[in-house]
Amino acid sequence: MRTSKRTSLVYRMWTKRIPRCLSAFSLIELGIVLLIVGVIVGAVFKGQDLLQAAKINSLLDDIRRYKNAILMYQQTYGEWPGDDGKASVHLTNATNGNGDGIVTDGDEMLVWKHLAAAGSLSHGNPPTSKLGGRYRVTSNLSENLQGTYLILGQGAEAKGGLLTPKQAQALKQRADDGKANEGIIQFTEGDGASSGDCVVSEAFNTTHDRPTCLMAVRIS
Repeated sequence: MRTSKRTSLVYRMWTKRIPRCLSAFSLIELGIVLLIVGVIVGAVFKGQDLLQAAKINSLLDDIRRYKNAILMYQQTYGEWPGDDGKASVHLTNATNGNGDGIVTDGDEMLVWKHLAAAGSLSHGNPPTSKLGGRYRVTSNLSENLQGTYLILGQGAEAKGGLLTPKQAQALKQRADDGKANEGIIQFTEGDGASSGDCVVSEAFNTTHDRPTCLMAVRIS
């Protein structure tokens, strides 16, 4: 009997400590929380899209700036920057290229030094892009890319693909420049990529997001 009373007393003391009504979120409060989360997630994805668009636009600005600088040099001095065999004559402290009419091998590193000496660039180092990688100027890159081109790629020699097919597609669409491997801005697979990783049947292979695309802008 005493045990029963003692148990009953303990039970009453314990139940007094438990609140009779536990607070919880109402449906309205839960709806507001979900709405806020949705807005935040949407803002994050929208911000990523805007950042990506800004980087693509910066590439277009780079293309216009470097292409104009190269063409201006050629029109002014009659030679391609980097290949100019008389650079030391009309530029201060400039090293001559081999003067064979194309930009290859050792000429490539001189391109930016010649442009800087001519006042078109602020420094003579190979420029980089907002997406990374670096630019180079070369001639006769491949059988399908004959002539002088402004190249954007990654790696020590800027020969690896830097852009994903989706990024390359966005750039072409903004430039309104036709098919993937036609027009002023063209794309091909960079070193290490398999055929078709960037361009398939004149269209971008957007089934993957690996950086396989090498950008080539025709100068001449």
